[in-house]
Amino acid sequence: MPTPDTAVTDKIALRKAVRRQRMALTPAYRAQAMRAVARHANRLLQRGRRIGGYLAAGSELDVEILLSTALQRGASVWLPQIPARGRRMWFSRLTASGSWYRHARYGIVEFDGPCLRAEKLDVLLVPLLAVDEDGYRMGQGGGFYDSSLAFRQRSRRYGKPLLVGVAYDCQRVPQVPREAWDVQLDYLLTESGLHRFARDQGAKAS
Repeated sequence: MPTPDTAVTDKIALRKAVRRQRMALTPAYRAQAMRAVARHANRLLQRGRRIGGYLAAGSELDVEILLSTALQRGASVWLPQIPARGRRMWFSRLTASGSWYRHARYGIVEFDGPCLRAEKLDVLLVPLLAVDEDGYRMGQGGGFYDSSLAFRQRSRRYGKPLLVGVAYDCQRVPQVPREAWDVQLDYLLTESGLHRFARDQGAKAS
């Protein structure tokens, strides 16, 4: 069994390796992938659904076209807000009357609108750095999505939101180092399609 120090080292090495692969993608490939994921997400973007999205940072896969399509179809789009304290995020509705601002601590752009928690969303697009064959993700290490989705660990019968990881195919790996609090994704959305994960029967359930 890996020691805690080994697990940390493995995560650092994996983050570096996957980040290098993602950053090596050409602008043309990124633009093509952005259009492809919007097409593949077609059946998720239904009228009336609450779609949780994100604003791509760095070399993350951009979902701008996907979110624009969702709005055109009558779905609502909700973007993450990092709290001043703690790690459980709010999600703010993208509206014409809201306003953009820069987070005082992290410097990222967020939207100021009506807010709700992740459990009130129908679909949540989850950014990630690496994802394995069983649907477990590794993020940037901030723990914000882990904290915001902790309710899914307490009850696997809670069907909302549908958790859809978003990544390039080059971010797929055989296995990521796992922690007790990790939440399994329902789907993975990449430039090659929408991939469904088998439910992990070993996960906690109530």
